[in-house]
Amino acid sequence: MDVELRDLRLFLLLAEEEHFGVAAAVAGVSQPTLTRALARLERSVGTRLVDRTTRSFALTDAGRRLRGDLDHALPALETALRNVSDHPTLRLGFTWLLPGELVRRAAAELARTAGGEVELVRRDDRTAGVATGHADLAVVYGPVVEDGTRSVPLRQEDRVAAVGSGHPLARRRRLRWSEVAAHPLVVNAGSGTVTPELWAEGERPEVAVACQTYDEWIEMVAAGRGVGVLPAAARERPHPGVRHVALADAPAVELVLLRPTGSAHPLADRFERALRSAVHDTRDPHAGTAAGG
Repeated sequence: MDVELRDLRLFLLLAEEEHFGVAAAVAGVSQPTLTRALARLERSVGTRLVDRTTRSFALTDAGRRLRGDLDHALPALETALRNVSDHPTLRLGFTWLLPGELVRRAAAELARTAGGEVELVRRDDRTAGVATGHADLAVVYGPVVEDGTRSVPLRQEDRVAAVGSGHPLARRRRLRWSEVAAHPLVVNAGSGTVTPELWAEGERPEVAVACQTYDEWIEMVAAGRGVGVLPAAARERPHPGVRHVALADAPAVELVLLRPTGSAHPLADRFERALRSAVHDTRDPHAGTAAGG
């Protein structure tokens, strides 16, 4: 059986997005290229993997089995291949908010000292792909408690409230933490850092909506379904229907480097040192008390 690694990657992306147009755009290929990759893979395995019409998309039973196996096998295979490459690439995961300046500095230092490259991987889960093997390391907002991973604290940052532009709180310049609790909360349960448990018992807000991705979360906030809370660095990602309001006394959120507890990528230690150095040399405008560096 002759199967191309690229076709397997595209199949996994298609299975995740469940839409040819969206998957092609995320992969940076044309839709005909994606369709041909799926056709090659189906010919190689000798069975149909996707049932699709102009209005629907569904994996076949074989497609679901293959996706489940590849979710674990493909990241392990790609890691093995990269580990022996003369041009090593480190996959750095993130969820939705990436501290770009820190990562650019650390990546430049890694390239200068080790000749390694950093490939960014967005994954909508709390470990940004580290727990599943889709990323070698991840820069995420914590805390993150997940079997098979460990967190390296980098620094603490402030938080802001996010409200729809038509929300009564959108006219405010600053809010207190207790004021947020008086309004229904929109929670990003998949990759967010805020739950009602951050407030004292008896003062916790009700959850209006629990989302699994940031993209869904921000649209719920824009629609006025409730108030959200997120790291202040999110101001760098404006949304036309959302206003960010400063929080006077919110608990800080920790930025961490997430590492697997098992075998490490050959460049992992070098990147950690480079990232810590970048944190030390860069004063973040949204930072609270420094947690590392």
